[in-house]
Amino acid sequence: MMKRLIVNGDDFGAAPENNAGILRSHREGILTSASLMVAEPGRDEAAAIARAYPRLDVGLHLVFCQGRSVLDPARLGTMVDASSSFTGNPIKAGLRYFFDRRLRQKIVDECRAQIEAHLDLIGYLNHIDGHLNVHVHPVIIEILTELAAEYGVPCVRLPRERVMTTIKLSRDGRTRKMAEAAVFRTLSLRARRLMARRGLKSADWLFGLHQSGNFTPAYMHGVLARLPRGTTEIYFHPAADLGGKRPREAALNEVRILTDPYLRDLLRRYGIELTTYRELAGGKTSADEPPTYAGALDPGAAQ
Repeated sequence: MMKRLIVNGDDFGAAPENNAGILRSHREGILTSASLMVAEPGRDEAAAIARAYPRLDVGLHLVFCQGRSVLDPARLGTMVDASSSFTGNPIKAGLRYFFDRRLRQKIVDECRAQIEAHLDLIGYLNHIDGHLNVHVHPVIIEILTELAAEYGVPCVRLPRERVMTTIKLSRDGRTRKMAEAAVFRTLSLRARRLMARRGLKSADWLFGLHQSGNFTPAYMHGVLARLPRGTTEIYFHPAADLGGKRPREAALNEVRILTDPYLRDLLRRYGIELTTYRELAGGKTSADEPPTYAGALDPGAAQ
């Protein structure tokens, strides 16, 4: 088995700064895909970027916390406030979605609305993940896998990371990382069973869950050196400074990491091929391009 790598930018469409960071990381670096927040202020600009850069495989970043809904508040009731915003507290949201059965149909309706909004904006949908990985919530994943099969979406992210590899490379927050691993491994096991019943695919491995907001060049180099065979996704939250509201330093740093030319040397050294969920599902990057992302090792190929 070859080593294949999906490099994803989450929060596409959240704001112009996120869009700019993802675009630069794609054009000048190794980022191959992005996940779109379909109800946020930068969504139309993100859709225009997707049309201009067909090699960028744009999936859906499902939102049920710390973001806005597609549906009107009148249809969702207490799930959102008057401005269509979900609660910012992920624990509170998770407990409500699990215990309040009156919300089940509203969750179905909002999931469907986000999928359809994505298809209207982008025209295709090869992968779905979730803001704060909310998509593997026990209630949401059951609904989501059914809708993914209905709409022909082939891939869903499984947030199960090789936590000991991450801890070996970066020992900060070890207790937190172990707790996260226990929670998300359990959620991913159930998600994987539901996905298998419906023929949905995922990457074999993932990084980005435990080190989110704390990426360093050394950590990235270490992950690439230890990348397992098969397909791995590493997800980031890059953003660029456009002179307005300055993004978090961690987001700016991720752009610097992803555009570091040395990463291309490491990909060659370790025999790693860049890919996308579109290719994992068996599709091509566009009607006029070959079905391989290996050309992205050429600095001009992604432009």
